[in-house]
Amino acid sequence: MFKIRLKNGSYGFIYSEAMPTDEYTEKAIKIDPGQIAITMDYSEYAENHCACVCAMNILTILKKDNAFDLKGCEVEKDRDTLFKKLHGIVKNGPVVFFKPKLKKIFKSIGSNVRYKKAKGLEDFEQCIAENKPVAMMVNAGITKWHWITVIGIRKYKDGAIYLNILDGWNKRTDRYLKYNGRETYIRALKPELKPSP
Repeated sequence: MFKIRLKNGSYGFIYSEAMPTDEYTEKAIKIDPGQIAITMDYSEYAENHCACVCAMNILTILKKDNAFDLKGCEVEKDRDTLFKKLHGIVKNGPVVFFKPKLKKIFKSIGSNVRYKKAKGLEDFEQCIAENKPVAMMVNAGITKWHWITVIGIRKYKDGAIYLNILDGWNKRTDRYLKYNGRETYIRALKPELKPSP
């Protein structure tokens, strides 16, 4: 079961230079840091908009892979216009129920992608292996909730596991969050292709 922290604190995000130096294996989705959306990029249009930024990053990654039908999404063209379109669906946060908003986003661009509940590490690993980003809600206190994008997994020889994330606040791709099972997150959503009728 997930754990709500009652006292506001840190989300526990870590830069690569502060990570353990022991032997590890890692699988991650490659993304150009210049293509990463962050909240500061759109602060004049929105507030508490981490869910919308997460959606922008998801679309950017899925569009790059071409495994999904995203013809109606022009991520690489006018990002401000795209953000405004997404924000019209997601709205300002906090956004607790992101899944129906993601459904509307993909429907609005004529895509067959849907997001469903990711149940844990096995789902995360499968998504990363298939270049599919995971949307994850984390908390650092009763009033501190934040949507991030999981783009990789690092496993240490001693058994420690860290999720490689886009935190929505900076364009670095080397941010991590220690994985402690279901205590790590509140909600996690993974993409899949909707079966054709």
